[in-house]
Amino acid sequence: MDMALRKKNREIFCSLLDYAAGNKYDDDFLQLLIEFWQLLPENETEGNIFYAMYAKAHGNYEVALEYALKAYAKRKINWTLWCLLRDCYYASGNIEMAALFAAKADKLYNEPVNLDIPQDRLDKALNALSLGMGRGIYAPVAYTRMRITSQGMTGDRAIFAGEFLPTLGTDDEYHLFSAAYVETELQDDKGKLLSFMKDSPEMSFISGGDFTYDLIKLADRGNSFQVDIEDVPVVIGLVGSEEHQQVDFSCKQGTATTYLGLWANSFFRCEETTEVSSTKPLLCTAPIRLQHSPKRCKAVINVLLDGLCWRAVQERDYELVPNLMEFFRQGIIFNNHYSVSEYTYPSLATIETGLYPQHSQIFNDKVYHTLNREVKTISERMHDLGYYCVNIMGDSAGGYNGTMRGYDRMIVNCCGGTPLYVGIERIINHLEAFSETDQFIFLHASDTHLWSAHNYQLPLATQVKLDLQQRSLRDEKENTSVHLQQRDIYRHWNEQGIKNCDTNIARLLAYLKQNYAEDEYLLTLYSDHGSPIYGNSGYLLSEHQNSAAFMMRGHNVPQLGLVEELTSAVDLYPAIGACLGFEFDKVDGNLPEVLGGQKRDYTVSMSMYPPSPYTICLRTEEYECQAASYGCIDEDGRADLTEMKMDIYRRDNGAKVESSSIKDYFMYILQQECKEIDNNGTQWPDMKAARPEWFEQKE
Repeated sequence: MDMALRKKNREIFCSLLDYAAGNKYDDDFLQLLIEFWQLLPENETEGNIFYAMYAKAHGNYEVALEYALKAYAKRKINWTLWCLLRDCYYASGNIEMAALFAAKADKLYNEPVNLDIPQDRLDKALNALSLGMGRGIYAPVAYTRMRITSQGMTGDRAIFAGEFLPTLGTDDEYHLFSAAYVETELQDDKGKLLSFMKDSPEMSFISGGDFTYDLIKLADRGNSFQVDIEDVPVVIGLVGSEEHQQVDFSCKQGTATTYLGLWANSFFRCEETTEVSSTKPLLCTAPIRLQHSPKRCKAVINVLLDGLCWRAVQERDYELVPNLMEFFRQGIIFNNHYSVSEYTYPSLATIETGLYPQHSQIFNDKVYHTLNREVKTISERMHDLGYYCVNIMGDSAGGYNGTMRGYDRMIVNCCGGTPLYVGIERIINHLEAFSETDQFIFLHASDTHLWSAHNYQLPLATQVKLDLQQRSLRDEKENTSVHLQQRDIYRHWNEQGIKNCDTNIARLLAYLKQNYAEDEYLLTLYSDHGSPIYGNSGYLLSEHQNSAAFMMRGHNVPQLGLVEELTSAVDLYPAIGACLGFEFDKVDGNLPEVLGGQKRDYTVSMSMYPPSPYTICLRTEEYECQAASYGCIDEDGRADLTEMKMDIYRRDNGAKVESSSIKDYFMYILQQECKEIDNNGTQWPDMKAARPEWFEQKE
């Protein structure tokens, strides 16, 4: 951006702040705001915040809320905006939403909650406060569950268990209920265990040793309800609200009685209209129609192998994944595929929405918020097509932020530590059980993901095969997965995980070939990022960190085998949509040429991790452009991009490129891709002042 324009933009922004600080919301303020709005399209959100402040100052809370919500749709994290929304919602009588935004301001910026909450609204307001004081990850754990005690309002770590997960601003009939996952075992025991640990801060902190939750969409049907059968049988799920809960069924065929486990789901097949009753509340799923449609596949399966570095697989000449190669050579293996983000939380959201993090606003897991309702995730698209949608195994990162909201059921661990072979068993059992309906199943496995060996149990083979010097941690500091070193311990661990995944998934591949015609299923396998341990570059968005897997086979997938077309994580959404027939026009992704679209010119990988610098890597077929901000990124996902460090390298040999024309080419792309990241001189001073250690180098 032209420096003079940036300077003018900053001056107007600061003048508006001065007017606001003096509570001078007059015609001069409004005229200056209009000038600010018109100066840059990127000023839309800040302008909406200022206009909301203007309307609120004049007592027009309805207009203030309208413009605050316009801003919030594009900027989920902003202290001033949260306070506006808090005050506007409170003025309109929406105590719960006011409590949510008050809690956000308290959690992130230590502005105390000061709301007068009526007694009859207290329970819902406490849930809203718990969400606002929490984070965007690890459902159903509540980082700070707010309660009223003899000491007043207090908060501590807990688990939303045996209850519906709190929801705000939605009137959906069915909501996620936090139950215990129970297979063929004693019905009540897992529910009892969950009841023992739900209010224990210590047990909640470790999520009960990575307890397996059954987050399932239910409605409270009271003590009796009727299941209406029209043309096809249905299956309903019932979750027990007490130990050994008796349930009675009555239909033309006769009567039946059975029992439910505490907070455990059980399915029941109804072939004619049936009356269901109990002395205790009946928590029921939506009826699952047992019927196929010629417009759908019988089985659509997405498998996410977390952290699988595809470049490492290529460097071993694919010998680590013989079963995957044999199967997907009769489909498409995208051999030049890159993640958008360097770790799972934003990357998963990118895949599920087809949006870059700055557009989904899912990048900062310290703060609770949900996707905009107009954003349709893959699971929502599949649900709208009529599939029974189940997240069969994975972590619970999408349980709070909305990226998994299309699933009817989510069987999850907070840390996703369940091995792949368990998930494969669950998939096959599910395909068998629900063979009469069309299913969409998602599996997220972490066998291929690395953690610091300081606190994570190594695979058995790595423990036994490596000597003590190879395993020694004396000279290694504990670090996050994106900063792990290239060491024998991590390489052996990771390669063992890749081989194990290939071996275990072979069972699913064989099952699909034996039980489905090629056009009756769609299997998509991919990873969300790679791993740095195969190189020593030290670059956060290195080839090994961003190189990811992406392969498809089945319905509407041509049999092309390995293809070298550049693809990005945002392209999974349109690729799956093109194969299955759902819309994908409002996403950042590109439909690959091999699926009927056009080749992309470059991929975008980025790191938005406050308080690190904003980092972006652009890859074309020939070049790699590495750029970063000089200062750090703020909590809202924006940074000062007045200047950026930029280096360009050839991808084939790593040689540095000094060509001015190539630099100009990438500079233009950077300007386009970073528009929503650049604060254009409009960093909010209260947020900056709250983080002096982040921005002290710029004072």
